[in-house]
Amino acid sequence: MKQRREDLVPLAMRLNTAIKGAGGKARIYRETGIPVRTLNNYTSATVEPTALTLAKLAEVCRVSTDWLLSGVEAPVGSGPSAAAEKQAISGASDDVDRLIPIQRLAFRAAAGNGVLVVDEDAGWTSFPAGTLQRIHVKPENARLMIAAGDSMRPTLEDGDPLLVDISDTEIIDGRVYVFSIGDQALVKRLRRRGAKLVMRSDNREHFPDEEEVPMVEPVRIIGRVRWVGRSL
Repeated sequence: MKQRREDLVPLAMRLNTAIKGAGGKARIYRETGIPVRTLNNYTSATVEPTALTLAKLAEVCRVSTDWLLSGVEAPVGSGPSAAAEKQAISGASDDVDRLIPIQRLAFRAAAGNGVLVVDEDAGWTSFPAGTLQRIHVKPENARLMIAAGDSMRPTLEDGDPLLVDISDTEIIDGRVYVFSIGDQALVKRLRRRGAKLVMRSDNREHFPDEEEVPMVEPVRIIGRVRWVGRSL
């Protein structure tokens, strides 16, 4: 089994987003002849595509190779125009395959106190406008991050891209949230029990116990996970 390469994860995330926005891997295979198994290797960060393959994928997915490689440039060019992008953001566009820019969600240590804070300079990626419309998340509230670890298997796999709604911070029992406790950032199912926050992992075989944290602890609800390749 091929090992995931951490240096390829950002590229894999952008490829995954672009391929989904272009209609999925089966359509990319029909358009390019690149086998789905090979595409899976690219989007799982286990194999690096060649420059020629990357250019072919960028053309079919209607994004730029610069954006796929660096994430700095919003996926424009032959993709959505500024006007169409604005329509997609407002929900007025019928073209659900359009990609629109959303901010990444990352964490960094705040200077001096070691507390994790949301990194607002984490950069941008793109996401299908139709998916945001379907799950009722406004683009300005959407953040994309990468899952780490196996505590939420099978719901979330290590390396899965997660769409987080940062406006949805009111805890609904049993939903999945991104949150921080002190200097630790976590993704768990949450519920309230009196003045305590109850955390539960979906991988009950290896993480069978629930954990309780008093709400007086430095707990911050960052947002609710709304999508991981499917609605949650």
